Order: sequence, then structure tokens, then C-alpha cells
Amino acid sequence: MTIQMKVMTKVEPRVMAMRRLSCKNSRIVRHDKQRGSMLLEALIAILIFSMGILAIVGLQSSAVSFTTDAKYRTDACFLANQSIGQMWVDRANLASYVVTDAPVAALPSGKRTIAVAGNTVTVTIKWQVPGGSSEHRFVTVAQING
Repeated sequence: MTIQMKVMTKVEPRVMAMRRLSCKNSRIVRHDKQRGSMLLEALIAILIFSMGILAIVGLQSSAVSFTTDAKYRTDACFLANQSIGQMWVDRANLASYVVTDAPVAALPSGKRTIAVAGNTVTVTIKWQVPGGSSEHRFVTVAQING
């Protein structure tokens, strides 16, 4: 028994060294297959995040554009109703309020047209948004009796 023990102790360090070497080599091989995957995951996450940010910026741009259009429509409505209100006060002189393409300072490229036919008054407000291609129009028809 003592002889066998001595042989095993002499062989054992070599076997252990071989096992360690083979384990280290197998770990290196496994890590080589996965090398760079963390960087790839990070780049994909940044790409997805960037797409989300771009979508939010586009949404904000659309919201600003729609808000500006709503403001111009509200201003046009107010100006038309203001003109009709002045005509209600001075019903006897409706014909004096007739204008064609009078400039409106409150709207970009704004123009006001007032047409009177008997008791019926038609107020048309036109404007064009800066950088826009189409002309916007607001028309109000009122019956002024008196």
C-alpha cells in the first residue's frame, strides 16, 4: 500500500495540471464565442432608445404645428365675430362695412372680406401659415335684423 500511495502522489500533480490546463482552455473557448455580445446588446439598446427619442421629438413637432393652426383658427373666428358685432351696433350702415381683401394684422398673410346682401352678412377671413402651401379660410354668415 505504501508503494501505491507514492506512485499516486507522484502522478497526481501531473494529472491535476493537465485537468487545470484543459479546463482553462475550455473556458477560453466558451468566452471567445460570447466575446462582444455585451457590446452588441448595449448598441441595440441605444438604437432602440434613440428611435424612441426621435419618435417623441416628431410627436412634439406635430403638437406644436397643430397648436399653431388652432390658434390661427381661433383668431380668425374672433375677428369675424368682432366684425359682426360692430355691424349689429350700427345696423343702419351695413353697406359701409363692405370690404374686399382688407389686410388683417393678427394673422399671417391675413385678409378679410365682408359681403352684405340685404340683412345677410358674410365675413370671410383668409390666412396662410408661414411655410405652408395651402390657404386657410374661415367663413361666418349672420342675419342682422333691425
